[in-house]
Amino acid sequence: MKPDLRNLTRPELAAALAALGEKPSHSEAVFKAVHKRGAADLAALPGVVERVRKALVPAFSLSPRAAAERTQVSRDGTKKMLLRFSDGAPAECVVLPAKDRLAACLSSQSGCSCGCTFCATGALGLRRSLAPSEIVDQFEACLKEAGTLNSLVFMGMGEPFLNWENVKKAVLILSDSRGRHFPQAKMTLSTIGVIPVIEELTASDLKVRLAVSVVAADEEQRARLAPMEKVYPIKKVVAAVREYCRVRKALVMFEYILFCGVNDRPEDSALLARLIGDIPCRVNLIPYNPPGGPGGEFPRVKAFQLELIAAGVRTYLRQERGADIAAACGQLAAGK
Repeated sequence: MKPDLRNLTRPELAAALAALGEKPSHSEAVFKAVHKRGAADLAALPGVVERVRKALVPAFSLSPRAAAERTQVSRDGTKKMLLRFSDGAPAECVVLPAKDRLAACLSSQSGCSCGCTFCATGALGLRRSLAPSEIVDQFEACLKEAGTLNSLVFMGMGEPFLNWENVKKAVLILSDSRGRHFPQAKMTLSTIGVIPVIEELTASDLKVRLAVSVVAADEEQRARLAPMEKVYPIKKVVAAVREYCRVRKALVMFEYILFCGVNDRPEDSALLARLIGDIPCRVNLIPYNPPGGPGGEFPRVKAFQLELIAAGVRTYLRQERGADIAAACGQLAAGK
């Protein structure tokens, strides 16, 4: 099977053209034709000289963009789209409206292997990781639906850092000046805590933002809720994040899902504050969204926030959006 041109970054495309005996500088026109103009035929790339088109045809394929198979609209304006790729693998992406911006939430995998007990995606298991082009397809579907986008969050189906090479390529493709030129600084990647990738990101020149899902500050409690604790213990994850913030002089976002009567006690907020209190961060509190229905605040949510603020930790409550169409955090299940 010939490699798909849509999965190449512009430097990779330049190297491929050089290997075909063409000038690498043609990569700019080819990249623009594919990623900005949406070309779907190698033999008819707009703005690309005929000789280069003929050289590409026998060496590469060019997959069509996957369109939304189904779109659902929430009462609050959230829009969820189901995309299905050529082998039938599904993924969902979401347009999230706010007062002064529109964000797109993208999936990195079809399903997920992390097995978090509270997550509808985790219950599916992992079908497969998504190719860079399939991640970009979600961006294009969200952009078409929204008209404009102010930020991207990789917080949909899957663990982005377990598909890191493809996610990284998608980031580079989307941010390329010859394509959509979407700022990396407006992209946030969320992880359960895959330490090797956090360390790679620390040393990289990528400008993306990092978000880390704590779930629970107590190791035993976290292991019950998020089995990846056994692979990447939260204390080691936080140590890697501390180094990330030190080296990059960056702020990190910690996500904490609140379960009523489970991890929302005063001792839990105190433990979380001790764990991350010395790190430049903000905490997003997320009241649990059951896979089958809406969640929302419960009595301890506001108190938990105030306890963290009193301990010196910047803390916000994430506004629930899209729960009525199963588009809220932890509810994406590819239409199931």
